[in-house]
Amino acid sequence: MRSTLATTLIAAITTAASAGIATQTITIDFDDQMGGLPGVETDGLFNPHATFSTEPDHLLLIVSGSDFVGGSGPNSLTAMEEGSSDFDSDIYIDFTQAANNVSLDILADNDRLTVAQLHVFHSMGSSFVDVMGNANFQDPIPMDLSNYTDITRIELVNITDEFGLGIDNLVFDIPVPAPSALALLTLGALTTQRRRR
Repeated sequence: MRSTLATTLIAAITTAASAGIATQTITIDFDDQMGGLPGVETDGLFNPHATFSTEPDHLLLIVSGSDFVGGSGPNSLTAMEEGSSDFDSDIYIDFTQAANNVSLDILADNDRLTVAQLHVFHSMGSSFVDVMGNANFQDPIPMDLSNYTDITRIELVNITDEFGLGIDNLVFDIPVPAPSALALLTLGALTTQRRRR
């Protein structure tokens, strides 16, 4: 006859094997960073789940007043060439873990039709997604990338909007490993010992 401890250990192993991977939703809205008008330069290394960068010799900026251009306020992220007045430099997002259910808001567009593209690197390769302007800089352009799985990088490129664009409210899911079989075994053993006492 199988002991209670053995039954508990087998159940723990079965649970660990079938638990799969849970996810955690991450939101990056840049509001925990120092922003300003004009923007405050950042190295883009302020979040453990994603890093941000731009073209060489261009500036990555945290800008205040994002609620005025459709963001969540107070801050958004943009990029510009040094000495320019247009925020039309590329913005690169690299995820530290492959991300799913990704969405973000594109801010401050002034034009219609295609104002930029998102180059999305994902499990099936890479894809370009058009950013369609609404010609109202106070209305954000929501971009839903949930059709793509295991996204590792997003590039906001080919910006043609008159004064440039910014981003805000980057939301994505990352995997959170289930408790290890060893942890579950330990828990099962402790539970069994307590019952015997």
